[in-house]
Amino acid sequence: MNLRLSYSRPYTRYMKRTRPRGQVLLITVLVLSIAITIALSLIGRGITDVSMSRNVEESARAFSAAEAGIEEALKGHIITDALEYAPGVKYQSSSTIIGGTTGEYTLPTTNIGDVASIWLVDHTETNAINEASYYRGTSLDVCFTHPSAGGTIAAVEVDIYYRLAGVYMVWRGAYDPDLVDRPANNFSSITQIGGSCGAVTGVYRQSIPLPGGIPLLVRIRPFYSQTTITVAPVGTDITLPKQGIELASTGTTDGGVSRKIVVRRQYPWPASIFDYSIYSQDSFTH
Repeated sequence: MNLRLSYSRPYTRYMKRTRPRGQVLLITVLVLSIAITIALSLIGRGITDVSMSRNVEESARAFSAAEAGIEEALKGHIITDALEYAPGVKYQSSSTIIGGTTGEYTLPTTNIGDVASIWLVDHTETNAINEASYYRGTSLDVCFTHPSAGGTIAAVEVDIYYRLAGVYMVWRGAYDPDLVDRPANNFSSITQIGGSCGAVTGVYRQSIPLPGGIPLLVRIRPFYSQTTITVAPVGTDITLPKQGIELASTGTTDGGVSRKIVVRRQYPWPASIFDYSIYSQDSFTH
């Protein structure tokens, strides 16, 4: 018996390997996108830095021009029409009288330890006191603001300097709307609580009778808290004298950048240290 052995060669499959062309293209696009994003960011930052540098330079030029305008205004030279300060930059200034109207006069916020001063007598062009022209009312109202919710209530001391029969004297009053503190400090109560005083609303209002003679100056000193003080004339056609002038100067560049400086030049008054070291309720002698 013949046995025939047979075998078959195993089938071998040959696979053709292909290159991942799609992946390479995707990676290339991602790399280019990142590079473009970084480049645009650097360009944008550079443009921003250049713009900021230009604005800072323009702002400095405008501020220098405004300073020049204030210096001229303080010398009495008001430039109403724009004047060239340097190539590409101009300035102009203005002058406004402080006070001198029939309405109320509101001062900036006064802190504890500071004194708000209001003149009751006019001044000459050289800032000298002109006692021939003074406040003609027999009284005036002093208003000061309420605190914010839960804040400390302010009290005020009012000093009125006046000349009577050739003698300079001072009258003093102190007012506290707080019922808790008033018995301890012995201040007087307030005439009116609430309402408005000019454009300022929510105020304590106290009527102050003038002592007679020629009134010169009112000094108001806050205690316990800062406050905004307003003085209101009382009577028909009664005006407060001028308190000084407000000077404003604006510098503008051709690039459209402008800077403004405002200086309030009030008439000078005695230093607050003299309130208790020299003046008294009566006249004094050497």
